[in-house]
Amino acid sequence: MFIVAQELPLGQWKMHPSFLDTRLCEATEHFVYGASSKGFFRVNIQSADIERLTGMDGFHGREITSLDYLADKKILVIGYADGFLELLKNETVIVAIPGFYNEMLQGDKSILHCSFKDNDALISTNFGILVLDLEKNEIRENYKDIGTNGQTQPVRSTAVLGDSIYAGIPDGIIAAKYAVNVNLKNFLNWKKVYSKGPGNQLCSFSDSIYFYSDSIVLTYKNGVVLNSFIPGKSTTKRIKVFQNRIYFFRPGAITNQKSDASRTVTNMNLLSSGTLDAEGSLWYCTGFGGGAIKLIPGSEIAFEPNGPTSNSVFAMSKKGNYLFTTGGGVTNTFGNAYNPAGFYIYNNFRWNSNPASVYNTGLYDYTFVHFNTVTDKYYLATHTNGMLEFSGGVATNRFDDNNAPFFRDPGSGFIRISGVANDKEGNLWVNNYGGEKPLLVYKGGTWTGIKVTESSSLKALVIDDNDYKWMIVQGNGILVYDDNKTPGNDLDDKSARLTTSNGLITNDVLSLQVDQNGYVWIGTTQGLNVVTNTADIFVKPKIDRFIIEQNGSTGYLLGEETINDICTDGGNRKWFATNNGVFLVEPNGQEVLLKFTADNSPLPDNRVYCIGQVSNSGEVFFGTDAGIVSYRSDASDADETFKKIKIYPNPVRPGYNGLVTIEGLAKNAEIRITDAAGMLIYQTKANGGTATWPCTKLDGSKPESGVLYVFGINEEGTETAMGKFVFIK
Repeated sequence: MFIVAQELPLGQWKMHPSFLDTRLCEATEHFVYGASSKGFFRVNIQSADIERLTGMDGFHGREITSLDYLADKKILVIGYADGFLELLKNETVIVAIPGFYNEMLQGDKSILHCSFKDNDALISTNFGILVLDLEKNEIRENYKDIGTNGQTQPVRSTAVLGDSIYAGIPDGIIAAKYAVNVNLKNFLNWKKVYSKGPGNQLCSFSDSIYFYSDSIVLTYKNGVVLNSFIPGKSTTKRIKVFQNRIYFFRPGAITNQKSDASRTVTNMNLLSSGTLDAEGSLWYCTGFGGGAIKLIPGSEIAFEPNGPTSNSVFAMSKKGNYLFTTGGGVTNTFGNAYNPAGFYIYNNFRWNSNPASVYNTGLYDYTFVHFNTVTDKYYLATHTNGMLEFSGGVATNRFDDNNAPFFRDPGSGFIRISGVANDKEGNLWVNNYGGEKPLLVYKGGTWTGIKVTESSSLKALVIDDNDYKWMIVQGNGILVYDDNKTPGNDLDDKSARLTTSNGLITNDVLSLQVDQNGYVWIGTTQGLNVVTNTADIFVKPKIDRFIIEQNGSTGYLLGEETINDICTDGGNRKWFATNNGVFLVEPNGQEVLLKFTADNSPLPDNRVYCIGQVSNSGEVFFGTDAGIVSYRSDASDADETFKKIKIYPNPVRPGYNGLVTIEGLAKNAEIRITDAAGMLIYQTKANGGTATWPCTKLDGSKPESGVLYVFGINEEGTETAMGKFVFIK
């Protein structure tokens, strides 16, 4: 079951985490909440609607490690891997508790467990116990140095029984009197009550403390520890009291027990967590698919938001109306990573991961991806057994050493396709890493291999307006190659090596991109190079670094940033993926228009590995270790002629302060907006096929209400188009 996705508004963000590894779930009065390693969502118990919960909704937006609900107070306590805490009150109000997160501590600050006593939430961490006051919304106490001789004591879980607090530690359980006149910061007030194994998932029920240790569920009562039951080899993932029963959630079964010790067992296979909703239905998650799963008599229902099957990313397509993303598969030395993530296709607001076909069996370590702008076909390279060809979202062919002269490394046994591009005629060019003929072309249904004497370690192929092939030489600069339109005849070929000897900042090149001007942009580990005279590259190579003035200072464009990927949008602007966020640069490289980081945007991580886009919408995608996010930019691909002009919102209602978007324009068209009398209100230029209006006149004031007209003229002045919309002041 899914909520229907909508087109992303201009200037807005969307998170695309994987929910396949949903491993935590917790029920509240109206919802069941689920958390994967990078995603957060909830299921409405009554309507079964699924709602994603992200940083754009006010949540911290990082990896969740703990979910616990206090029904009496209607408070959901959310703990994160970085120590951040949140309270979700009455299903609507988010209260941030950043105190522990802001502490300068070395080590794992994950929130491990939460239990409750009156108005307090007792938070277990690797740095002791936090006492979170649920009324004052603050951390009141931190019992940190309570280990033997006063050292910092990691605490895995806590529980309160009677007038005592119990803390599960890696080698047992310690306890103390829980009273205002007892200083729990003093380690001398804590006594060890169990020392035969770790104290996990402590939970008070009836007159005992239940916990899990070394494949056994144990009870502690009046100073005596007894076996409660032996659940087998599987780990008990959660012990929790719901509706006057204690539940033991473990792979293989969910066991619930009454106060008289009678038990009911529900058998199952995989399980990573579980909960009981207000209607008495059991829910669980597996960590391996299904999202939050509701058990119903004789069956179950899975609720998983749509998303990629993994957060692993390597490369994204930069053209076309689909987005293809590969999961990755190379090491730092360009060896195999044995990554099974595969690939993910985004189309019409939905992800489809690894669609089954006869062509993609036995493939993994997916790497480079390319859209052939002439044939409208997509190509996905692998580091294992060749590459796939797609028409739209459907695999139509597979190229390997059975139908192409690809080199299979005798040592690893793998075919490593390390670059894919197309020339002006739509012929497909491929790098075959390590081969005697590492450059191949597929033309007219026939493959031709080309021996390149400079190196066989070639990757990241792009082709410029001269049909010259630009390739990164692994760790040693760039090779530019011209086959002179006679592939296979090397007598008339030309090549050039670009290194630090003729202008590269460093020989460690990471990315290449050709823009609409024919310039080649070169991303390195130490900054940006640009080649503008590509036609003369074999005669007089000129490798530039652009100097710009920005915010009152002068320096090289992008400075010494590590540039992992480059993408050109419909307005010929450049998006750069770096280790310090994303940069958007104007078409000629003279100004940084935007910089997105984890601090000023929903970008989940500053290290961005790849950038892709859906050409017709202008939605730009960023791949990070923390998953994929997208941003709706104000540029899109365009033809030389106008399409049907689309203007939205229409009507523009009172109080609207956003941008009005105008789509379907000819490439870089001049745009004028007038009133009904023909008076000019605003003029601008399209970024590719999209233009925007800020709802003001040229002087910054608001126009009067009425019907406004949009007039467009293409760059050559040979074609015009008109649209209209209603503006209400």
